[in-house]
Amino acid sequence: MESYKTLEVKCPTCGKMKNIKIPVAILSQKKFGIIKIQVPFNAVCPEHQFLVFVDIKGIIRGYEKIDIQMASITRKIGMEAPDRINLKNLLQVFGPYGIFSLIHAKIFNYPAYIIKDDQFTIDEDTLNTTGDLILPETYRGNRSIYLLGETNLDKIKLKEKESLVIDSYQNIYQIPWNEKLKFEEEIVKRALDIIDEQEQVKLLQQDIAGFIKEANHAVSILEQVKEIYDNDLIDQISNRMKIKKISSYRLNLIKEFIKRNISAKLAARIKNRVGEFLSMI
Repeated sequence: MESYKTLEVKCPTCGKMKNIKIPVAILSQKKFGIIKIQVPFNAVCPEHQFLVFVDIKGIIRGYEKIDIQMASITRKIGMEAPDRINLKNLLQVFGPYGIFSLIHAKIFNYPAYIIKDDQFTIDEDTLNTTGDLILPETYRGNRSIYLLGETNLDKIKLKEKESLVIDSYQNIYQIPWNEKLKFEEEIVKRALDIIDEQEQVKLLQQDIAGFIKEANHAVSILEQVKEIYDNDLIDQISNRMKIKKISSYRLNLIKEFIKRNISAKLAARIKNRVGEFLSMI
């Protein structure tokens, strides 16, 4: 019989506290340091879902809000056919943060490993094909999502250390990036405003294609300079595309995209004045 550890969890939005149980097996592994556990609606409070950061000793190290409001979707769990692949179904399986992470991994070319249980019926080919749908054709065909049948985390071997590792219970074991997933949250929110499943995919495609277009403009600028400060690059991208000035967060995503998909050397040409100043102190 599986044993559980009880954690007293506090909602970071409303402050309500409640005990939740998590499998001891999740904490007994030593391969990954901090585990992110998704707390769904009604587990602690009815109106909020969030992440709990727990170390291998079962000590809570922090929280993160999940702002996307999907109570209506959460209530419909079990109404979709389990093998049907659409945005709603994938959200039910992996949770919002899991989906944001999988989308980020797909866009920015990180391998993604999913530790599956016996009830997980989606195959690897389907996951990779579905992931490709949201990308422009130029970036499709990279088999980057892998299923792992090994549940002993200490025995798991990753082809690349910089990989996303999640499971089919909505736990996130490893994230290889530092950025918050605001972009992914935003485009998923927009897609969920549409009822038609095909139109949801089209909107995700459009939003990601728009971002990659910005990255391609950045590449053409970087190819003509030895280095450029981030603020100057922001101005040049915005002026070229005749759009509202992009944010520093957006530029960090562009830099990550160039580094992971095009050229790390080109990405290194983007400099930061504040960073240079601090390095001289």
